[in-house]
Amino acid sequence: MGTRSLTIMYDAPWGNNEPEEIAVLYRQYDGYPEGHGEELASFLSDFTVMNGYNSTEGKIANRGTCLSAQIVAHFKDGVGLFYLHPAGTRDAGEEYKYYVYPKVGDRIRMKVESGYGEEWEQIFDGYVEDFIPENMED
Repeated sequence: MGTRSLTIMYDAPWGNNEPEEIAVLYRQYDGYPEGHGEELASFLSDFTVMNGYNSTEGKIANRGTCLSAQIVAHFKDGVGLFYLHPAGTRDAGEEYKYYVYPKVGDRIRMKVESGYGEEWEQIFDGYVEDFIPENMED
């Protein structure tokens, strides 16, 4: 049996707008912080999130919808393992939840929760560059 996880992706707010959940990526196994968490944080580090763009140089995303599509494209390369679900999907047997919060003009934040059913504990909340799986307790 695998370690399942959900990656919950949000659109990138600007100004005083609140982030809006747009999609959920389900991973069937290797969803623990030293697996999926580390891969996700590594992929997201050094991204620039903007509202519009005038260059295709470097790791850039045109808001959270563009970043979410890039996350899916990065991880999904064949049948199985990853599945895309609608916003709001929970209780899919996951043991970890990764929340990705891009913000226009700022670095990407990520929150990680560990648990099952109704019992969840936050084990990380910060910038993706600061994500170090070995420092987490769950």
